[in-house]
Amino acid sequence: MGLWALQYMVDKGELPASLAKTMYPTYLASTFRSVRFGLTEAHGKGIALQFNALADAGAIRYDSASKVFAIDSTKIKDAVTALTRRLLTIEAEGSKAKAQEILDQLAKIRPPMAEALERLKGIPVDIEPVFSSGDSH
Repeated sequence: MGLWALQYMVDKGELPASLAKTMYPTYLASTFRSVRFGLTEAHGKGIALQFNALADAGAIRYDSASKVFAIDSTKIKDAVTALTRRLLTIEAEGSKAKAQEILDQLAKIRPPMAEALERLKGIPVDIEPVFSSGDSH
């Protein structure tokens, strides 16, 4: 819903139009970080669900030759709107069955994502800050 809200603010002129050109690729890149925590975490499941729904809508493309994911700028806005509507409708209805159905259908690591995650194995998922007091003793 965050992407939908940002696009809404861009469309209303409250945020610069240039944001729409960067927010979707930034979101796509962040999905890989988030899903690396695994599908046992709710956040990982949610991101996998979003990623797959947007890919199924053609808004996220994968080139198997170059192994590169990209946003289809002609489809992403409508795909985000449709997914937001679908998820909020399930929430409003309070349908546990529909929620489970969409999780079962979309909260998965599909082969292209699995291949990308394999290539990221040597890169830390997160940083581990080391704090010091600044004392040189």
